Amino acid sequence: MNPQIQNSINLITSQLKRRRLQLRLTQAEVAAQAGIKQANYSRMESGRQTPNLETLLTVLDVLGLKVELNNAAQTVYHVMHLDDVVADVTLSRDKKQIRFEKYEPDGIRQPFSGSNLTLERFYRFLKSRCYEDGRADLDLILKKARLSDNNPYHWVALTHGVTYDDFFWIKTDHETVTWDEVRIR
Repeated sequence: MNPQIQNSINLITSQLKRRRLQLRLTQAEVAAQAGIKQANYSRMESGRQTPNLETLLTVLDVLGLKVELNNAAQTVYHVMHLDDVVADVTLSRDKKQIRFEKYEPDGIRQPFSGSNLTLERFYRFLKSRCYEDGRADLDLILKKARLSDNNPYHWVALTHGVTYDDFFWIKTDHETVTWDEVRIR
């Protein structure tokens, strides 16, 4: 399977589990509401089974999630402080072009100072919200997250870039999550 497609499937299945746990539902409860067998839902959530589109959309509905189609040629990262968008960073699909729009002035509620944001600076910001490359247990962490590498773009898609020590986080155009849903408890 294409690695990009596999990473997308892994991100979707991780989001299913994350949302189910947020809602404090068991796999059996989600399966019952979706009208499928618990074993099938379990395989779907673990990534061992890819559901048909109708089943996936039904499960997403049960979990209060939705799928939106976006321009695959770019990704818009909404940089959030609590529930406020403080900056938008738009990256081309090949991650060679960046557009930056700032809504909050320099200060405690803005992670980017100045009026320019380079690709390197944005990458370093994302990387600071991931596990360190030199960790002895990094392979185990990646395996549990079902990621093939320590790519900050994949981590942010999975964790929203949430850390213990600040109120910044990231969501993309297609997401409707709030700070209360993603924050570390």
